Amino acid sequence: MVDVTTFLAALLLEESPLPSPLPEEPPIDPSLVTPGLLGLISFLFLVVAIVLLYRSMRKQMAKVDPNLPEGPGDAERAADAHLTEEAEERGEQEDGTGTSGGPGTPGSPGAEPPTR
Repeated sequence: MVDVTTFLAALLLEESPLPSPLPEEPPIDPSLVTPGLLGLISFLFLVVAIVLLYRSMRKQMAKVDPNLPEGPGDAERAADAHLTEEAEERGEQEDGTGTSGGPGTPGSPGAEPPTR
């Protein structure tokens, strides 16, 4: 019987023949490369998935009641929007008066400090 280690040593030490050179492959023509069947199937899967997601979203949005009572943050947002509108109106009024330096102009000696 042949010893396994002797066999492995002979196998490892044996010189292997040089690999034969690969045949010259013609260059790939980019106009002939297509996505193929896998590309078509992937594209159709994505289209079907998007259509199903859109239908599901429309169904869920139809369930939302537009006359819901106000939540805890809605009053705060409404007050903030009201204050923003007031500030924009004051800014438009101040832009219209110019810098005449009257008693109500901000920065003048008779101006009142802004209240919050």
